[in-house]
This record gives sequence, structure tokens and C-alpha cells, in this order.
Amino acid sequence: MFTQYKFSQLGFLLLILNVFQPAVASSKDCDLATDLLFRAYHLYTLGKATSHQKLLFSKSLGLCSDKPEVHATLASIFEKQANYPKAAYHYQEALRYDKKFDKAWYGVGETYYKQQRFPLSLEAHLQVCQTNKKSKAQIMNILKNLYFFYTDKNRIIDQESLLVLYDRQRRQALNRIIFDCGIPDVEIPPRHIFLNFDFQLGESTLSTETERQLDEIAAALKQLNSPIIKIHGHADSRRFRQRNLKTSNKLNQQLSEDRAVSIAIALGQRGILTERLKTFGHGYTKPLFPGSSQLAINRRVEIEVE
Repeated sequence: MFTQYKFSQLGFLLLILNVFQPAVASSKDCDLATDLLFRAYHLYTLGKATSHQKLLFSKSLGLCSDKPEVHATLASIFEKQANYPKAAYHYQEALRYDKKFDKAWYGVGETYYKQQRFPLSLEAHLQVCQTNKKSKAQIMNILKNLYFFYTDKNRIIDQESLLVLYDRQRRQALNRIIFDCGIPDVEIPPRHIFLNFDFQLGESTLSTETERQLDEIAAALKQLNSPIIKIHGHADSRRFRQRNLKTSNKLNQQLSEDRAVSIAIALGQRGILTERLKTFGHGYTKPLFPGSSQLAINRRVEIEVE
């Protein structure tokens, strides 16, 4: 329960001015933080004075920073403004003080989802899958559509999202929770499909647009103890011009191998030990969608760890 606090116009003005004054932590500070929180909640429910809300919440946090509900509400304000990095930060701060805070787990899961950081969204929502119906629905959505499993063209998957999949302890924890949630026949593998490596048709040279994605992959792999990193190249079934089917299949096989090697070389240049990198070419023997006419989708690279 928050203490009811009435503000006159003058009192409210003085309060806003006080935001800019340094505070000394004490029990009185936490009492004042509660009052600030009450006022900020009041403005929040009215949907008004967003800048005042943030000033009040920030002051409240400065006075007494261990209030998870303050962090969670401030996060929700940032989320509504599409400031997702700050929203995620304050949801995480709320969880630092209360690891069972249902609202914060749901909030950070949705914040990651809106950023298309699907492995992190899945990891967060799973923490409350047995108590929060909305989180459970979002989990099923992510799993059903395999959003955690691949990265589309024109999108980047960041190192923290990759670590959810590649770090053995985090991945095993996810799979245990999925099982405990009563979701059958689902297991997160230590593998990710990259549809965003932009190879020219019939070429294995990487374009400059892949630099950022390669940086994120290398940053994630450097944090792992996994001795072996497998890079799988896949080609489509398109025939090479003026070549018969047998020759085209052979050339596509070689092309898939060359593309895997190009990724390995790029990761080696980013500090990944070459003895950890194993490359494989599969040609068109393992299409992403068997029988699919979507040739571009079947041109892909997959990276898995042991």
C-alpha cells in the first residue's frame, strides 16, 4: 500500500525542482520514494505527463533503488515509447531484486520479442510459463513458428541471443523448463540457421553486409567452452547454365562446401581458433523444406556447437 500523498501546485513544482537536487540515502528517502511512486503511478494511470512520470520514477530510484515495482513500471513506460534497451534494463533490474516477479518476466520477454531477439524472449517467458497464461501463449507462438531457430535476411541475431542456444547450461535449462511446462516433443538444439548471409548466385564470397553478423557470431563463440564448431553449407537445386543435372549437382555440392569455408575463414579472422572449426557441404541433399520451390531459403548456412 502506498501512502496517499496530496500535491498542491506549489508542492508539485517544488517536488519537480527537487528532482535535480542530490539525495542522501536514508529511511526517510525510501519514505519519500514511496510518495513519489504513488504520484508517478497516478500520472501513469491517467496516461498523462510522461516526462513528469519519468522524472518522478528516476528520483524514486535514486532515493531507494531496491524497489522492483518502480523499475518494472518505469520499464513499461520505456516500452510504450519503443525504447526497448532501457525497458529491458529496468525489467532486469526489477528481477535483480525479485526473481519471482511475474510482471517483470513477462515484460522483459515481450520487450525482447519486439526487438526480434527471440531466443532471449523465449528464455524470459519460460520463467513464468506455469503461472502466466500470456507468457505461455507467447512461448507456443515462438516454438510453433521456430522463431528461435533461424535468422531471416536483413536481420541480425546478436551474441546474447546466440548464447541462449549455444551455451550448454542455458540451453539445457531451457529444455528442462519446456518439459516441466508440459510442452511435448520440443527440444532446443545447439544450432542456428542463418538465412542472412548474402552470397551472390553461384559465388562463395561474402558481402560486406555480413560483417556485423559475423562479429556477433564470433563474440558468442569466444565465450563458449565447446571444442568443436560445425559450419554447414547448403545450396539449392538450381542448375548451372549450360550444365546438365549431374554436373550442376556436383557444382552445387562444391559451392556449399566453399561457402562453409568462407564462413570459417571469416570467423578465424575474428579470433576463433581454426582447429575448432569444422566445415561441411551438403549441396541440396538436406533442403530446409523438402519439396519446397523456395530455392533462396534452401541456400543457407547453419552453425552448431558440440
